Amino acid sequence: MQPFDDIGGEFKARLREIATTTRSTVDNSTVTFRTARIDCEYTPRVIKGLAMGQLVAIPNVQALGSNNSYSLYEIADVYPMHYSMLTLDRSQPAAIRTEFMDLIQKEWEKGSKSTWIEVVAAPIGYVMKTADEEITYERRAMAPLTGSPVRLLSRESIEKLICFKPADGKTDDYSLGKLMGFTDGSIPFSVNLEQLIHYMSGTFAFTGSGKSNLTATVIRKAMRAIPDLKVVIFDVSAEYGIHILDVLNQLPSRVLFTDSFKDSKDPEAEYFKRHATPEALADREADFRSKISELFAAGKVEFLQTRMAGEEDAARFSTYEGLMEVLSNTLNEKFGAVQQKILVPQVIEIIKHFLRENRLDIEARFDTKTLGLIAKIQPLLTDLPSNSALKKTFDSIAKIVDTIPETARSEEGYSWNKLADEILSTGKDSPRVFVINLPEAEDARLETANVINEVFRKRKRSFTLSPRVLFIIDEAQEFIPQNTRKEDGTDQSSRALERLLRHGRKYHLNCWVSTQRVAHLNTNALQQLHSYFVSTMPRPYDRQLISDTFAIDDAFMERTLAFQNGDWLLTSFKATATQNIPVFFHADNNEEILDAYLK
Repeated sequence: MQPFDDIGGEFKARLREIATTTRSTVDNSTVTFRTARIDCEYTPRVIKGLAMGQLVAIPNVQALGSNNSYSLYEIADVYPMHYSMLTLDRSQPAAIRTEFMDLIQKEWEKGSKSTWIEVVAAPIGYVMKTADEEITYERRAMAPLTGSPVRLLSRESIEKLICFKPADGKTDDYSLGKLMGFTDGSIPFSVNLEQLIHYMSGTFAFTGSGKSNLTATVIRKAMRAIPDLKVVIFDVSAEYGIHILDVLNQLPSRVLFTDSFKDSKDPEAEYFKRHATPEALADREADFRSKISELFAAGKVEFLQTRMAGEEDAARFSTYEGLMEVLSNTLNEKFGAVQQKILVPQVIEIIKHFLRENRLDIEARFDTKTLGLIAKIQPLLTDLPSNSALKKTFDSIAKIVDTIPETARSEEGYSWNKLADEILSTGKDSPRVFVINLPEAEDARLETANVINEVFRKRKRSFTLSPRVLFIIDEAQEFIPQNTRKEDGTDQSSRALERLLRHGRKYHLNCWVSTQRVAHLNTNALQQLHSYFVSTMPRPYDRQLISDTFAIDDAFMERTLAFQNGDWLLTSFKATATQNIPVFFHADNNEEILDAYLK
């Protein structure tokens, strides 16, 4: 394998200096970045062949005497220079300035000794060694040698360093787009999708930059690459019911609405109106409605009723955990009867034995089995007064349990409990993709917290890690803000999501967050992410926060301002072939896939 590319023998460059920049961070500490300033000989072919994202190799101190050890840097900026530009200013007459600029313009076409290329590159923290036609990469910081010749890495070297190669060598299902920095855009950028999902990911970009487009692409690829994956999308912007319409029709799926329109004369039209449609496909309503009708015909569209605030807390007291809490509070009553307090520890031991005997989790709800527990406890309470809190507690539970079968029989239609069961079902025909439309922010927070907590409870009781579940949290600023309040549901959603991000991967419960505002997010949650997709973020504070939080060089963050829709900067500790290398790529266009599906 040829490690370097000299652009037909025309690429000739040397390291001029290492520039150091120190600035304050958002938490008032300091951070230092070092960038390489490289002088490269100018030719029209070379300036066309250099771009942001390409990698260069600079001999380091270990190369002395061997010339086979290189520190790797990634190009962050490229611009042509002309000697006359350095002295051209407004103090000179306009006619002279025009003459100079005409001269400069002509020399861009053919090149001259007065021209050169200024290249700014940032270290990626890796050393490349070449020996016996073999290339190896090592994560190590090594000082480059100023004045030494700079080499441009070949495409083969870059692919080996960055792109994930599956065992079968077929990268189509793992490719998210094309690497930027190559004029013909010919290098597919493939990632390890299993690692990308397992170790949590986030997309950060201004509105309209393509967050939903990228997320839809990842869903489409991951469903093919990971056979046991299930995806649960909490869709507050009503996008994914259209963005992945092909996936919803091709795979077992559920599209859930909390406001019913099942009795509408034209449910397909209502479905279409309630979703945001890509602008390029806005005139394809008839085609969309034809495909939407397939969802209704297959029974994939269901309707749910949102739960009221506090309903989940109230329901907790219909569980053994809630019962334990009530009994503990009885012990803490200052003026409670002594006889009652003596019995409480014994009652608690009976409950623990009952849970072990029936293999029940403490978070399990009361059911008909609970009558057996009550039958064991009530004989102990016969000598207590009729107004005893302990006696009243178990009398009330007995009445509740008696009504449970009747309540269960009266429940009709789709339910939140059924949703949790379907998410964790390993049945062959169970849904693999769930799109939950939650237009009201407060309802969305509460339901997101409830679903995640319920899935956690069921997974912990199941003693299995299959299926793998990916929760997608769109507009994450609504769910995990830095400052939370119980009144609007942010406290509940933030705690549930932080738990998912911290502990989910132990149970194969994974999370993908997407947001346009980073500044006010829960930093404890952000620290759990291992892969970061960054696009244009106009606010300097947001860019600086991402740079500080995820250790991305300022030189790369500033380049994101020039991104077009679909351009992304990815830094990943797990998903790329070599960890934590900033990768510039252009994502596949989800709209083109939808357009082809509608034809």
